[in-house]
Amino acid sequence: MHTLLRLLAMNGSETGEVHFAVEFPAFQEEGPSLTAPAILELGDGQNLELGLLSAPTAVTWREQHHLELASHRYAGSGPYTARLRWGEHIATAVIKPSGASEIGARMEPLPGPELRFFHARLLAQSPLEATVRLHITGLLPQHRLRVDCDAGQVRWLSGASGAEQTVEWQVSYPKPGTYTLAADLVDAEGFWLATLVESPLEIAEPTEPRSVAQGDEPADATRLATVVYAAMEALAEAQAISLPPWIPFRYVRPLWAWARTYTTPGGGRISRNLRPGTYLAIKEETLVDGALWYQSSAGDWIAASAVDVLRPSELRGVRLGTTEPLPDPPRPTPEPTPLGVRRGVITATVLNVRARPGVRPDNPPIDQLRQGTEVLIYEEAPYEGETWYRIGVDRWVHGYWVRVTDSAFTRAAEMLSLGDAGEVNLPVGWVVAPSLHVRARPGVSSDNPPIDQVLHNQPLRILETRRVGDANWYRIGEGRWVHGGWVGVAWPRSRPAGIRPHERWVGVSLREQTAVAYEGDVPVFAALVATGLPGTPTVQGLFRTWWRVRWRKMSGGRPGSYYYLEEVPWTCYFYRGYALHGAYWHDAFGRPRSHGCVNFSLYDSWWIFQWSEVGDPRCPTVYVYW
Repeated sequence: MHTLLRLLAMNGSETGEVHFAVEFPAFQEEGPSLTAPAILELGDGQNLELGLLSAPTAVTWREQHHLELASHRYAGSGPYTARLRWGEHIATAVIKPSGASEIGARMEPLPGPELRFFHARLLAQSPLEATVRLHITGLLPQHRLRVDCDAGQVRWLSGASGAEQTVEWQVSYPKPGTYTLAADLVDAEGFWLATLVESPLEIAEPTEPRSVAQGDEPADATRLATVVYAAMEALAEAQAISLPPWIPFRYVRPLWAWARTYTTPGGGRISRNLRPGTYLAIKEETLVDGALWYQSSAGDWIAASAVDVLRPSELRGVRLGTTEPLPDPPRPTPEPTPLGVRRGVITATVLNVRARPGVRPDNPPIDQLRQGTEVLIYEEAPYEGETWYRIGVDRWVHGYWVRVTDSAFTRAAEMLSLGDAGEVNLPVGWVVAPSLHVRARPGVSSDNPPIDQVLHNQPLRILETRRVGDANWYRIGEGRWVHGGWVGVAWPRSRPAGIRPHERWVGVSLREQTAVAYEGDVPVFAALVATGLPGTPTVQGLFRTWWRVRWRKMSGGRPGSYYYLEEVPWTCYFYRGYALHGAYWHDAFGRPRSHGCVNFSLYDSWWIFQWSEVGDPRCPTVYVYW
């Protein structure tokens, strides 16, 4: 049976003072990360509740195998037996405040292990892959070598009576960035003994194909970057009038594969051949011979006819424990519905609007409405057995895709973001499916038909949970139940022991695909997110933000999953190239979607960025758990 932790005790500089710490071993076979309440029984009748203590994962073990717990001053000389109770596990240490503390057997590294060669070589044909090669002598049977290639890739080498060993491994990385390769010596139980080598590995961003005419001189990279970002800042200020503060740019996507950009608007000199997966941020626009052209944040130009202007998700998180309005202009109060006119909500992802009822060649679409759009229904008419609604002058839509409501936004009972539902507390949830049936009681049966629908991204109060069969059902109102499999729920989470009592931190649930912002033990904001896909999972553990940036380019991926994203906004990097940031290119929150980062809607990422800016430069702390 593995030893899961060791309790360490060390005398302090003052009489009777003892400092406690815990050590975690690295396991060769990684299992689920264990998180449990921790209590330190000091042996003199006093106990310290440490909150939740999380074992490190394969990704975080090097930084978190040793954690400081607490300090205590003993009145007597002892000895005392301290016990750390962590869930069902117990670790002990015998303390003699006036002398050396007995912390149990702890193997020290024996002379001999020598790492004579350690090298990583990038593969020319695959820039996101590398070969790691090492040569070691003197590795004893009671030792093991743990080689951490970063991004969750760990290799092991067992001792062989000091014989020489040469090994080679191939590793791969999900995205560009600076990674750390390290070789750590551990004992037979996996506890750290020594670090033999630590070396950075730079995975460069893939280069974009670019055509440069003969005679062009390359610009200085630093000067160019300064000019471009200064222009972007000016653009953001200019757009503040037309765009809300959480949408710093208009974003576009090429309409076809391998579209091209040009050095000048309307010109013929190609700047880039854009690969599939490219998204551009619009810096400027101009007319050339009556045609509209857009300038990207990289400085080149593309015809407006060659791109689709994106509409970022309107998903919003929920302020918790307050009735104060959200930090943006309130929504206008809907005007009263004219007599005899009904209201409805579009349930299709995109619904065509036509000049008269019916789908036929002489009645093409004249407009489109997105899911969740509220409409007024002035008239209804049949066409080939189907009902059509008139929503304006010469504007008709198919009635199947319109949910008729009795008043403006009857969803308001569950739409927490409208601010008129009173104080909101956890748990709250969001609809992940395009639409979800509401039933009078939990379960699906012929005598329990749907009575209503809730729509994609709609926030819900979770008032009660009931298990029916193999599924959870959530009560969202009086006599209103929804299937829990299509709802992402933000549940409360206790503050981990490594987070200070008043620290600002974000807990990210991989199971629920939700995030909650806390100030110490108080939840203040909850949001639906999208984390890493199975092939590029989000790292688990406790991290502190190391870089905050309002917007920047992100690129990477492999063939078939390439991405080039200009000016990804409201970014907080918390571990290597992993970050909390806004995602303008999809509206698939509530399910894994990313290359490892935690995707928020633009509004929610802006809220987290502004809120965490109040703290220190390493704010927020990020706790990712299953």
